[in-house]
Amino acid sequence: MRSRQFILQRIAQAVLVIALAYTLVFFTLFVLPGNPIENKINNPQNPLPESAAAPLLAYYHLDRPIIEQFFISVQRLFHGDLGLSITNGRPVTELLAQGAASTIVLSLTALLFTIIIALVVSLTAVFSPFKPVRAFARSLPLFFLSTPSFLVGFLLLLVFSFQLGWVSSIRDQGFLSVVLPALTLAIGVNAPITQVLITGMSRASVEPFVTVLRAKGVSPRAIVLEHIVKNGSIPAITLLALTAGDLIASAVVVETVFNRTGLGYITQQAVRDQDTPVILAIVMIVSSAFVFLNLLTDLVYPLIDPRISLGSARVVGTPRKEVLT
Repeated sequence: MRSRQFILQRIAQAVLVIALAYTLVFFTLFVLPGNPIENKINNPQNPLPESAAAPLLAYYHLDRPIIEQFFISVQRLFHGDLGLSITNGRPVTELLAQGAASTIVLSLTALLFTIIIALVVSLTAVFSPFKPVRAFARSLPLFFLSTPSFLVGFLLLLVFSFQLGWVSSIRDQGFLSVVLPALTLAIGVNAPITQVLITGMSRASVEPFVTVLRAKGVSPRAIVLEHIVKNGSIPAITLLALTAGDLIASAVVVETVFNRTGLGYITQQAVRDQDTPVILAIVMIVSSAFVFLNLLTDLVYPLIDPRISLGSARVVGTPRKEVLT
């Protein structure tokens, strides 16, 4: 009963956060001085034809009070209508559908690379028998954090595309074309997870249960992979969920560098053209991804740490103590 109440409470909180995000972004974009559609019509560089502007003016009811516009927008949102682009008059859902698949594949691949890099670096930093190697591995999170994504992308293109010729910078080579931008994203968001993993594994490696496992004859590999990694990775789960949402937001820069037509590219075009309905829809997608992944994290925690039950406070600071008999 308590678990069910906790799940319903977390779902209600998630819905509330998404609703507040939509409301804040809507009023921020549409209450600003100036009519975005009229600005587009009167833009001397790229004016919107009146034949395309008239349906937009009628659709958004810009002659009505802003509160009424908001409730009309919410009503349409419940029907899956995200509005019309003020750049070309096409439905926003149609525009986002074109780029969603590319961004989802890129984000999932980058998330996989993030996990691999974080585990390899943290295991090396904690368990390498060579002190200089451990010191070098511990310095990598700071290097990852201080290197801009666009610089990493340009360097990867320079080495693997222009010099070695392994990946084309123009042609679509399927999954191979996803590797470099995914690696760029992974390096950009990797630092916090890696640092937390290093700290967590360092603490777990000196816990009493490790001594007990060694006394019972458990192999060092099993101690590390089956016990220390599991204990030390608990605080990193929350960061991993936040990182998964951050990958979608970070795709704006990376997709521009690698000329990929995903949600990041659409966002860049929408900001450049002041296409407020598209910007609002993308903000909704990113905020929903953050909220959903955090909700999923809360539900997964008890599967990782038996001390944590649904409805109890989340434990993120210390590794769990294993009970050995």
